[in-house]
Parts: sequence; structure tokens; C-alpha cells
Amino acid sequence: MDVLFYVLIALAAVGLLIIAAVFVLSSDRSKGRRTGQRDRNLVIREASRRLAQDPHDVPALQDLAWLAFEEQDFANSYKYYQSLVAMCGANRQIDEFDVNLRFGQSAARLGKVEEAHKHLTAARSLRPDEFEVNFNLGLLEYGRKNLQKATGYFRIARSQRPDDAAVNRHLGTCLYSGKAYAEAVGVLQRALDFEPEDKRVRFLLAKSYFALRQNDPALTIFSHLRTDPDIGAISALHAGTLNTNAKRFEPAIEDFEVGLRHENIRQDVLLELKYRLAEVHLKTGDLAAAIRLWKEINTLRPDYKDTTEKINRYQEVSTNRFLKTFLVGGSSDFIALCRRIAARYYPNSSTKLVNISLRKGEYADILAHVRTPQWEEQVLFRFVRSKGAIGELLLRDLYVQAREIRAARAVCLASGTFSEQARGFVEARMIDLVDKEGLLKLLKKMG
Repeated sequence: MDVLFYVLIALAAVGLLIIAAVFVLSSDRSKGRRTGQRDRNLVIREASRRLAQDPHDVPALQDLAWLAFEEQDFANSYKYYQSLVAMCGANRQIDEFDVNLRFGQSAARLGKVEEAHKHLTAARSLRPDEFEVNFNLGLLEYGRKNLQKATGYFRIARSQRPDDAAVNRHLGTCLYSGKAYAEAVGVLQRALDFEPEDKRVRFLLAKSYFALRQNDPALTIFSHLRTDPDIGAISALHAGTLNTNAKRFEPAIEDFEVGLRHENIRQDVLLELKYRLAEVHLKTGDLAAAIRLWKEINTLRPDYKDTTEKINRYQEVSTNRFLKTFLVGGSSDFIALCRRIAARYYPNSSTKLVNISLRKGEYADILAHVRTPQWEEQVLFRFVRSKGAIGELLLRDLYVQAREIRAARAVCLASGTFSEQARGFVEARMIDLVDKEGLLKLLKKMG
């Protein structure tokens, strides 16, 4: 009897567990959600059997829609939620908000943008403060390039979940794209608090700092990202550019070379890395390296910026050591050459150099006292390293400088050309212009 009693008790307990399980499963089905405890294949078999008997069986559609959505089978979740949306007005079993939200998300994943927008908006009309609907509308509007709307939705979503890494990441991206760099910095930093290894967020944060001219933190991040296989090349390009702008040429060369060591670099990034590295080599006087890089660029894309022009110009420079010194030599060598030219500029003259100044590495001014058989005057020489066309503005500045120091004459020598306006400006003034052709004649005499 004792054994029979315990057996009956055990059977009763099992019965209660079965009833409880059936209740939980029924409850889950009514909500259109699966807890994961039910067997997937059983769910599919039962739902498919019921749909074969009744294509409008709501619990069966809910089961299959939920399962497809969870498994990211958006083609099927779209199909099932489409059926549920069509019935939701007449059937109280259907959560109108839920099916519009999931149908909108499924449509968005399939690229059906207008349909996605319609149903996500319908879901938001039912629950305007729901995080998931605002977040998904933000994603949709960002994809449609409606930055202002996307930012608005992400702001609402962030107010509901301020510590959500994804919403901080997307809001920060929108703010950066909308040029709200100061606010973007704070939001992107918040995203990194939760996902510190998110390199793309770090990259956007660095670009935001760069846009705000906060170059030190920007350079720190770009330098750290240089070796990343995905964004290392573009990060190295930014790091090298910042170092170049700060005249830190050796670190800049290292940055660009690190970027070029990456594999599968986008061609636009590859070309710009080579171009900027060539510019640094030019600034440091390594003309051979610069020409080699320009030729590599020219092979890949002959029309890229001014590479063809640079090759033609600097190949000649590379064979003329004086012209090379004039254009890309160090400051001391450049000044020494300018002194020699000024001292010999006027034949049969006695020339005493009075004052020498170098302006930002772009040009040098030399004041000289010159005595010739015909006249004796102060002359202000200006040696311009620019390779392009010299405009009127620089000559006006030269004229003002000459008057201030009481130099009766001025001479402007350049390795480029002079614009028509520049030549017109000096017609009635005691200013001589020496362009590239004239400079080469003078340099030939130096040899």
C-alpha cells in the first residue's frame, strides 16, 4: 500500500507538470513568441499542419513568423507577418504593434523601403515611445539619407536607453555626418564605454576630433588604428596627413609606408597614400623617391591630380642640382644659393648683401646695396620657391616691403610663371620679373 501510495503521488506530480507545460506553451503561442524550450521542428510541423487546414490560423502564423524572424529568415518572416498584418484589424489575438514592427523590420531587411517605412510608422503611431520602433525608424531614415529625421529618431531611442551601445553608435554616426562634430564626440565616446574595441566608432571619433581641429587626440587614435586590416590604410593616411601638416616629416613617412603595406587597399586610398608620401619626400629633398611614386601613380591612373605635370617638371630638376636646391633643398642651402644669385645678378656691379630673411619656407627676401657704372641703389630681391603661377598679390606685398625699407628697385625670381595681372602690375614700377626660363639661365651661369 505504501508503494502504491507513492506511485500515485508521483503520477499526480507528473500530471501537474504536464498541465503546467501545456499552459506555458499555449501562453507563448497566444503571444506569438517561442521560449526556445519547444522543439523547433515540432513547432514547424504543428503550424504547417494547421495552416494546411486553415491558411488564416493566427497562432500558427504567429509561431512561424516569430521563428523565421528569430532565425533571420526575413523572406519567410515577411510572408507570415504580411498575412498577420492583413488580419490584425479584425482579430484581437493579433498584437497590431508587434506585427507592424516585425513586418516593417522584415521589409527593411529585404530592401522594401517604402513598405518598411509605412509599417514602422504605423507601429510608432500605436506606441510612440517604444525604443525598438524609434531605433528601426532611425536606421531606415539613415539608409534613405534623411539625416535630420534619422537623428531625431535616434535621439528619442537614446533617451529611452542611454546606455545602449548600438543607439549611441548610430546617433554618433548621424551627428558626424550632419557635421555636429562637438556633440558627436560625446556620443561616440559613450558608445566606446560599452564597446571599447569598436574600431569604426574610434575612427569616426578621430575624424570628429580632426574636424574640430583637436589634432592631438585625433592623431593618437589614427596612429593606433594604422595596423587594423580593415581601416588601417585610411587611418594611416589621416595620421600621415596630420604629421605632415605639423611638419613632422619622418613620422609622416612612417605613417604612409605603414598604410601602403596593407593588402587590398581601395584604389583611391592607395593613390592618395602614394601621392602624399611623394609630397613629403619632395619636402625633405628626396626627389628620386618622389618621382618614383609619381610614376607608380601615373601607371595606375594617368590623370590623377597633377602627377604628370610633376613628373615632367621634376625630372628636369633632378638633372640640375642648382634648380633642385632652389626648389627642394634645405633652408640653409636655398639661402646660400639665393645669396650667390643676388651677388651676381647685375653684371659689372659691386653688390653688398645687407639683410636676409626666410618667410615660412616659401620665399626668401634679400636686401642688397648695389653699385653699377650707371646707378647706385638699394635692391630688394625676392626668391619664390612656388612652382605655379605667381599672382599680383605677392608682387604688391614685395612693392610695399621695398617702399618701407626705401629700396628703389625690386627683383622677383621664381621657378614658375607670372600671371598676366602680375605682369601688368609691374609695368609702371621698378620691379624685374624672372620666371623659370630666366632662372635657369642664371643657374646655368652658377655652374
